[in-house]
Amino acid sequence: MSQKAPVDYRVNHLPDGRIISVEVTCCGRHIGELRFVDEQSLNCPRCGVRHVLRIQHNHFHLCQYRDE
Repeated sequence: MSQKAPVDYRVNHLPDGRIISVEVTCCGRHIGELRFVDEQSLNCPRCGVRHVLRIQHNHFHLCQYRDE
């Protein structure tokens, strides 16, 4: 698997399993890191997609929004 995914999320966690952040790759490039806090977001400087982290009681969502 030598190809890079155009969009990728990498979850970073502590040894006890608690999530601390999510690294975001968009358009094949690392664009930053979302701290594990509800409604954190990053915008891709190349395509303008907004990546949003939403936390609910027992799970979380990583969503992408495009301006239209």
